Amino acid sequence: MEKIEEPTVLFGKSKWIWAEDASKKNGNIILRRTISFGQDRKPPQRAFCRAACDTHYCLYVNGTAVVWHGGLNRSEKRAYYDEFDIARYLNKGDNVIVVMATYYGNEGRDLVCSDRAGFIFECNDLDIYSDKSFTVYENAAFKMPSSSNCPSAGFGVFYDASLEGPIQNVMDPAYNISQFKPATEHGDYPDDAHGTLTLRPIPLEKFSVQPVIGRVRKSTDQFDGDTYIITLPREMHVTPYMEVTGNGQEKITIKTDRSECMGCFGDETSTYTAHTVTYITKPTLNVFDGTMPMVGGELIFTMPRTVKVVKLGYRELAYNTVPTCSLQADDKMERLFDKAMNTLYCSMGSTVMDTPERDRSMWLGDISIAARAIYLGYYDAAPLVKKVIDDIMDYAGDGVLRSCVPGNIPVDIPSHGLLALCEYGLFAAYRNYTQDVEFFRAEYERLCDYLMLWEMTEHGVMLREGNRRWYDNLYNTDDVLIENALYYSACKFLTGIGALVGDHDYDETFGDRMDNIADFVENCWDGLGYTTKEDAYDDRANALLVLAGLVPDERRNEEVRLLSSVFNASPYLEWAVIEALCKLDRRDLACKRFYMREALDMDGERSTLGEDYLGFGTHCQSYRSAVVFEAIELFGGISVKDGASRIMITPDFNAVNDFRTELTLATGTLEVRYKYSPAKTDIIIENRTSAKVELDIAPERVGRAVERRTIVVNKGKSKFTI
Repeated sequence: MEKIEEPTVLFGKSKWIWAEDASKKNGNIILRRTISFGQDRKPPQRAFCRAACDTHYCLYVNGTAVVWHGGLNRSEKRAYYDEFDIARYLNKGDNVIVVMATYYGNEGRDLVCSDRAGFIFECNDLDIYSDKSFTVYENAAFKMPSSSNCPSAGFGVFYDASLEGPIQNVMDPAYNISQFKPATEHGDYPDDAHGTLTLRPIPLEKFSVQPVIGRVRKSTDQFDGDTYIITLPREMHVTPYMEVTGNGQEKITIKTDRSECMGCFGDETSTYTAHTVTYITKPTLNVFDGTMPMVGGELIFTMPRTVKVVKLGYRELAYNTVPTCSLQADDKMERLFDKAMNTLYCSMGSTVMDTPERDRSMWLGDISIAARAIYLGYYDAAPLVKKVIDDIMDYAGDGVLRSCVPGNIPVDIPSHGLLALCEYGLFAAYRNYTQDVEFFRAEYERLCDYLMLWEMTEHGVMLREGNRRWYDNLYNTDDVLIENALYYSACKFLTGIGALVGDHDYDETFGDRMDNIADFVENCWDGLGYTTKEDAYDDRANALLVLAGLVPDERRNEEVRLLSSVFNASPYLEWAVIEALCKLDRRDLACKRFYMREALDMDGERSTLGEDYLGFGTHCQSYRSAVVFEAIELFGGISVKDGASRIMITPDFNAVNDFRTELTLATGTLEVRYKYSPAKTDIIIENRTSAKVELDIAPERVGRAVERRTIVVNKGKSKFTI
């Protein structure tokens, strides 16, 4: 659809509308607006709409769901509006637009509250604007549920169907609206409560237009009644659907197998309760089409035996993207890759969540790992990475890069900020996979000022406290070396950005600081590894020093030995150890360590990868998507640089033999295939990018005597036999 801008001021004819009381927490309303074209006039071919809601809404046209979970969680500085076209849902004669709108009225790590509910809408093509021409029904069936300790905003659902009123046919244009009142106008746009709206920077979520009726397995308990379980195709975001009959006042609970989630790494004794549904039946037929997203691999309905099931199901909803990367390799790597891809898919929403099961929040360390995987696995989701960066910069007014934004409690974790700014972090991923130089030109000084918050000592950079200290899993960490290694790498990255944008004001300062850190690190070498802990060695710290380029060639063998035998790292920083071994040209040992650490998840039944290798905490953790770039970049040897304008392919047959991947990048698509045998190896590259693509061949990576050379790969299909 070609978008045509109307010659009007945004929402210039619209009002913010709601029920009379727009301050009620957990408020749920139904809005209706009818329109008729008559029987002789066809509906228009274009009906372009804009809408915004505090907090979320679902929109139907003539009973068909068009927008599901519309609205985007707001921050202190940004509130959003959506755009969509409803023309194909319109009929001759009478039509009806129905909106199910919810106001949370509370905050969390993913939302800042505006303190007033509101819905605003315009469709210039249909001459429809939100005002008193909409009618509203405040659904009394929604009662305030018991609170949960889930850190995300919103409430669970407590729905007493006996109080809902005669709304069963509300989707029918001929519905009797005697129960509805004219909507209350709560002000013009823009207003003090919601401010100026910004176009949603990421697509509306995709969803099941019709509920998916699931196959259930049933169990009966003499105390709890009947339990019906739908096993979902994989872990996913769903909203529940239910048709049952009952006598009235029976209690039904709906949850997922992940509605209760453990804490981890210093919080192991805590259990977090996510959003659930409590439903009280009315006599005869009960139809419930829930709109609160739930996450899990199983959807669980529990009800008294007096309740009879007609249909049980769900709607899937997800970030609107498809995989832009495929992998064919050995079975073990493929299984892990598929689980990592689903982990990443589940972690994308209004932000990149550390876990959809518990926090639903952006943590700078987690997104720094997940961003690299997004650009490889779901390149269509690149706007989400930019939204995260914009959120971070919105909250960096005092020069601090924070986690848990947008949200009501931004968190300053210095090691997370340094990871985001290091050569392998969030900003480097954005630089490597996009062509956006202007962002760095505009924000270079602020990013540099952030590094200036650290003080230097004669022993390297001084640890900065922030709100929380976190280096990996809180235990057995050489925090001094980790922070110095990350800081050194961040200085290196920003010096390179300065050269890119032509700003050299910080070159001398960063150069002096890097020299200071290098001298300190040199004094931490004891012949077996780097340490500040008196003969206790941290694989994470040593790996980050390798990645920062602080380990001289003559110490490579000792570092390889250390990184092959020390196992402090949790999955959060395990990727750094794997990457360091690859950088030390020991992909064989990196691959061995990779499979050993991933062994339980590799053969497990879950479709996602969790917070810890031993199963503690969440079962879906975004930083486990590191497997995606480990498989493609590290073991496949495909390196993307400078906005995907330079791609280096360095196959290492000590790590992979038969291997095939196809990637979509900013500069086009690239397919790489290796077919290895001891006598002959084929490398097939189909280059459909505008990048400079080079193939690097080395005898130590081939495993036999071959000519060392670097080949520029032409566009089109090329085959190399070595």
